[in-house]
Amino acid sequence: MSPTRCRIAILGFGTVGSAVARRLTGADAPRDLELTHIFDRRAPQKRECFSATGFDAHRITWTTAIDDVLTSDADIVVETVGGGDVALDWIRAALLAGKSVVTANKQVVARHGAALLALAERQGRQLRFEASVGGAMPIVRAVGDGLAGDRITRIVAILNGTTNAVLSRMEATGCPLDEAIADARDRGYAEADPSTDLDGGDASAKLSILCALAFGLRVDPDAIPTRSASSITTEDFDRARLSGGTLRQLAHAEYDRASATLTAWVAPAVVPRSSIFFRTTGPQNAAVITGAYSGDVTIAGAGAGGDATAVAVVGDLVAIARDRAAIVPAPVLTSDFELRPSSFSDVRLQTSDFELAEAV
Repeated sequence: MSPTRCRIAILGFGTVGSAVARRLTGADAPRDLELTHIFDRRAPQKRECFSATGFDAHRITWTTAIDDVLTSDADIVVETVGGGDVALDWIRAALLAGKSVVTANKQVVARHGAALLALAERQGRQLRFEASVGGAMPIVRAVGDGLAGDRITRIVAILNGTTNAVLSRMEATGCPLDEAIADARDRGYAEADPSTDLDGGDASAKLSILCALAFGLRVDPDAIPTRSASSITTEDFDRARLSGGTLRQLAHAEYDRASATLTAWVAPAVVPRSSIFFRTTGPQNAAVITGAYSGDVTIAGAGAGGDATAVAVVGDLVAIARDRAAIVPAPVLTSDFELRPSSFSDVRLQTSDFELAEAV
């Protein structure tokens, strides 16, 4: 083992945590990363299952005590436990223990990201969260770094792979919503209770993160207007098809800097055949990011499933390992703006990527 290898600890060994572990212990694992610790409340059982799949679990320290990770020699902690308060406490504790953190937790980043990034800066460590927004679609890096030289004015995106898998299944087969949800669950794209996905809570948290990155705004995800996709029927798809389109859950944010007005919402919408969103099926995500100088920039990728999320997590690990001494300045966000309410009664969007999206 090279002494320069970056030691990794994983918190939580569910769908995402186990997928990250497979990537870090597989034959094509990044050579500068070494998985050393796994924390899970059921660590002995999870270790046995992991070993049964053919992976070497014996050179990894498995523990049911979070302090074993916090006091270990791990350089980076990967948080995949999900939830709110416990995950927040553990991310904060890892940073205070002198470790960088990679998280896939969109709720924690949306609600506490600015404070955690400020703590990371004070500690001389990094907090990265690519996996919290788009799965394998690298939208966080695209907005935060790749388009940092532009003035972003609008983001329209499919940000929830679960809902997209459900809606595109209904479109393709004509099946009812509950059958499409069962199919998504069987394929590992949906949780036992997908209401947060269908109702827009997941996408609104992700949109809040993008508003911070793109516009420098502190947006409460609960304040973003949402309309649920849980009442969509096959008849709705029939009507959308007659108008030359189909239904997708869209997340929309547009910021007018002159008037400091943000228009943001998450809702099922009719998208035409010419749109990239029409072609975005299954657990895929897609986004059209509009800049004042670059125009429309399109990005797409897998948005749901453990393997897709693991790609984003490992990408963040590699970025930290390449420059462990980097200190990323915390963002300066403002709450001095107006969030325009939406009744969804007159939503009209016009971009070069899609001609018309109409909230239903």
